[in-house]
Amino acid sequence: MKVFVKSLMAIIGMAVMFQSCKDDDPKPFKQVVKLKIEHIWGDTDFILNSVYVLDTTTKADTLIPSRLIYHINHLKLFTEDSVQIDADHEYYMYNHEEKKFYPEDISFTTPQEGVKYYVNSIEFTIGIEDSLTSVNNLLSGFFTSPMYWGMIMGYVNFKFEATSPQVNTVIYHVGGYLDPYKNFRTIRLSFKTPYLLEKQNILTLQADIYKVFNAKNVIDIHQFNDIHAPNDNSVKVADNISKMFSFKSILPE
Repeated sequence: MKVFVKSLMAIIGMAVMFQSCKDDDPKPFKQVVKLKIEHIWGDTDFILNSVYVLDTTTKADTLIPSRLIYHINHLKLFTEDSVQIDADHEYYMYNHEEKKFYPEDISFTTPQEGVKYYVNSIEFTIGIEDSLTSVNNLLSGFFTSPMYWGMIMGYVNFKFEATSPQVNTVIYHVGGYLDPYKNFRTIRLSFKTPYLLEKQNILTLQADIYKVFNAKNVIDIHQFNDIHAPNDNSVKVADNISKMFSFKSILPE
């Protein structure tokens, strides 16, 4: 009888250990990465209707931004072994006044369950580069009308508006998909080290709006402060826009 009891207890103990180990095993899942973009001006937050200095040396030129909207598209994460993870949608639009992405917040979902993904970079475009998409207004069902030029038959890639005591207004509506004014830009940012994705992750980028005026090109608002169509000045601003994004962090949610 004692032998039977001992055997039964051993079986129960093994069953409990098996169940415990089974519960501790990682469950297969697809990883999700949510993208957050912090908009800044230099080392401060970028807030509409606030005063910002353009010339930090003389503090002569100032802006009070009133609008910031841009298209951010074809977002892709890459792993260290070159696996590509696409965002859930191909096209997005960001409206800073609403602090909102359209058609929804940007996120990525890994293609397979139970796989370790080490991501090391992100790539995206600012603007609409496809002429057919632009001419046919194919995104009209997704995004609001202020980003489409009806008379030019194309999308505004980046819309920045501000007032300035020095020049009255600054309006940069940057777009164009035909030579010599193909103003979309592809941006690729590398992370500091490859990051093993958890089940839920937050990827944070920063967009420094000051670099719209001071990056590859130094923009003098006295020389041009009004862009309403693709031209040489729009190319200079588009080049600067491509430099305003940087990687900040990727952390578990």
